[in-house]
Amino acid sequence: MAEPVISIEPISDELILAYRASGMKRGNSGGRALEWAFGRDSASFAVARHDGRIVGISGYIQNRVQLGHLTGNAVQAVDSFVLDSMRGKGVFTRLARAYDEHAVRSGTDLIWGFPNDNAAPAWFGKLGWHNHRQVPFLIKVLRTGFFCRKLGLPLDFPLTMDRDQRLCPVNEIGDWADLLWEQTSPSIGVGVVRDRDFLHHRLFAGPQADQYRVVAAADDGAPSIVATRQTDKHGGKIAYLMEALGGASMKALLKSELGRMAAQGVEIVLAWSFPWSPNYHVLRNTGFLPMPERFRPIRIWFGSAPKTAAASPANQSGQWYLSYLDSDTV
Repeated sequence: MAEPVISIEPISDELILAYRASGMKRGNSGGRALEWAFGRDSASFAVARHDGRIVGISGYIQNRVQLGHLTGNAVQAVDSFVLDSMRGKGVFTRLARAYDEHAVRSGTDLIWGFPNDNAAPAWFGKLGWHNHRQVPFLIKVLRTGFFCRKLGLPLDFPLTMDRDQRLCPVNEIGDWADLLWEQTSPSIGVGVVRDRDFLHHRLFAGPQADQYRVVAAADDGAPSIVATRQTDKHGGKIAYLMEALGGASMKALLKSELGRMAAQGVEIVLAWSFPWSPNYHVLRNTGFLPMPERFRPIRIWFGSAPKTAAASPANQSGQWYLSYLDSDTV
């Protein structure tokens, strides 16, 4: 049997149809969601074809990243699919290597992502990614119900003293966001640039924009932002702390939002934050605790593969900033 032909391509109607047929979650969201995630013109896909039919796809989201005192270009590996009849033939690895070669040719500084248990051996083994281990889960328990149900106990009462200050959500990202990033970024070694353009695109321009709530201290000389998303998942009513970043006002924003969510019946709040992140101590002071690996709802690995000397800090400990805004699925 002839080997599949691999090419690097932008999004197209053919790829959108292949996504829908693949069973990948993003494919069920439609063409608009794909265009929002990947862009219309960028070469974001490695595509495998056999006898003219798409049999494999790897998708990469383009982003700007801070690399120490520099700003570089990166791609986040997010989606991989190989047709059942082609599995076990090395197609997944060939797709990844083809895009890796494209990234080097095009001057991309960094490839990174969150492989699951199935993909991790290939990324960290065959493809040589640096393994940062699992993402840094934190948890804040707002009500007892989530864990009491698992123990068969009919109990549900609040565990937080935080109170809702009835903050009005913002409906757009203003110039204050650029100031927020300017003031915060010196304490971040490596991470996706969280300026006005990024925050608008991620929180207000996407297909899930109506599911996010954003509050901000926008008029402060040291602005702050807190973004959340509530959902029913993992057997309870949970929330994701999508972002909490900024100056001294950030703690008050966060405590108010925690109080609001507790009053609405949210039972637990999940967050991502490393101990060296600029928001970590505020999260711990508001009751967030590191979640032991055995209690985590899902295992998500984190890896990076620098392609230029400028991106070498990406493989070093104590450099990365992550939050749920970096997740492509929440």
